[in-house]
Amino acid sequence: MPSKNDLSALKSPTADKQILPESGAKRRTGQQAKGNGRVGRPKKAVAEKRDYKITLSLTQGEGAKIAAKAGLAPEAAYLYALLEKAGAFK
Repeated sequence: MPSKNDLSALKSPTADKQILPESGAKRRTGQQAKGNGRVGRPKKAVAEKRDYKITLSLTQGEGAKIAAKAGLAPEAAYLYALLEKAGAFK
């Protein structure tokens, strides 16, 4: 009986199995599958991108009121919705 650490019982006579595919076999990667050479979400158009920043200074009390009204949403998203509702972007 072999010892408990002996792995010879698991060895098979066909130990020369090839794990990797042959060198001539072609594989499709994520970039090749899409065809455009890019991976991930497509870029937004320049007109849709929000990259203009405005800094707003508030008191601690005003900030707390905004945070309470925003709830789980970020304060910036809440303020943006208010500006959009007021027609600031028309």
